[in-house]
Amino acid sequence: MAAATPVKAKKSGRGGFRLIIALLVVVLIIGGLLIGLNIAASASTNVGATLTVFLPSTSISRAGASDVTATSGAVVEPGDSVKTDAKGRAQVKLPDGTIVRLANSTDITLNSSHFGKDGNLHDVSILEKVGRTLTTVQHLAGGATFQVKGNSTTASVRGTEFEVVVNADGSVVVKLFTGGLDLDGSSHVHLNAGQQVSIDANGTIGTPGPILPDPNDPFGPDMAAAQAVQTGTTLGTEQDYIGPPLHDKEQQQLTYSFAGGSDIKAALAYPGSVMELKVEAPDGHIYNSTGPSPIVIVIPSPPAGIYKVDAIGVSGLGTGGETPFVTVAALEPCATSNIEQNGAVRHSYTGPDLAAAISVPGLSNLKINIIGSSPAGAILQGSANYNGVGLTGSLLLYTHSGNLAAIPLAATAFGISIPAQQAAQQISSALGDDPANLNVGFSIDRLFSCNGVLMMDGRSA
Repeated sequence: MAAATPVKAKKSGRGGFRLIIALLVVVLIIGGLLIGLNIAASASTNVGATLTVFLPSTSISRAGASDVTATSGAVVEPGDSVKTDAKGRAQVKLPDGTIVRLANSTDITLNSSHFGKDGNLHDVSILEKVGRTLTTVQHLAGGATFQVKGNSTTASVRGTEFEVVVNADGSVVVKLFTGGLDLDGSSHVHLNAGQQVSIDANGTIGTPGPILPDPNDPFGPDMAAAQAVQTGTTLGTEQDYIGPPLHDKEQQQLTYSFAGGSDIKAALAYPGSVMELKVEAPDGHIYNSTGPSPIVIVIPSPPAGIYKVDAIGVSGLGTGGETPFVTVAALEPCATSNIEQNGAVRHSYTGPDLAAAISVPGLSNLKINIIGSSPAGAILQGSANYNGVGLTGSLLLYTHSGNLAAIPLAATAFGISIPAQQAAQQISSALGDDPANLNVGFSIDRLFSCNGVLMMDGRSA
């Protein structure tokens, strides 16, 4: 079959951001005509995770190589190991928003990570060698699997949030906060929400019981704060921060971009003592509160702009200090917008918005759909006729280090599936840029989908 004419898009005057995203979809679906069709397509696509280092130090070992000190934004590929030292805190985040948080002195390996053609997580396998992790799994479609292996035990998740502790002696503790979980070692045990179980070093699983208080668990206060801001806000707007130990009279600050909506919620969690949470709005108004953890501040009808959020040590923090956890979320409208004010930016689009930004000779009946809601990333599905040939494709968008990243998941032409890797190469060639690192003209803080709308929140570059 002869190769098709390379895709050239005409900017329609509707905005470069829409053009970039729509062009990704168009190149993907037309890419089926531009590459060989005789290579069998796989049922899923290999996908890495993004590392965030909250507290130093964290290291990555790639494919069994020596440990290398890592920084936020590093990509963790299947086969890579991530390790925190005695003071380190970190997380790895998959493009769908699934998060694995690492406490200090923790060592994990991402054995495998695949996304299906529909954009949903297909399978993930993590080996936890030692330490403590808190995992939040966003969505498991039918047949999908998410497993964490610790010593001689495998936890197969059927829920959303669970904790695994692998002790130095090989014993394991598993806590399930929501959903369901199956444990397999020397026997099979099912956990329900609110239960924990201990497994000895030989894989013998004990009897499940209620989750017990654990003064050494760093994740308990964090979860309480996150739940406080998630209630009544838009899924995908949450941003979390874990800072180094605070001492009396010290403070740490993060910033949060907000381009408009109904409410902002901020929360501060800490192990004990007394801390203060302070939020300064772009108009200079200050909201602050001191009290037991978690401290929660709600700002109704807040002005647009960049918010300053401070965690302040007040008293009783001790010589070692205490680690603050700050989380912020907002209530935003899930609708088309093009907002840039006071340094805050929001660009959001429906599928028809994106399709309207593209004009390609020979292309007709272009349809772009943004599938459902996701707290991180967006699944785009496209279909069109190109010179009489029916084409389809699907794409996963997410943000990486402030830029836009795209992963092709599937493409078909003449009813034949196209390998995602081949489609990615075609996109890169057509755009003249790396589809995993596209600059859209502003720094993206959050990219998510909300009731079929692609949402990008950020700040002026």
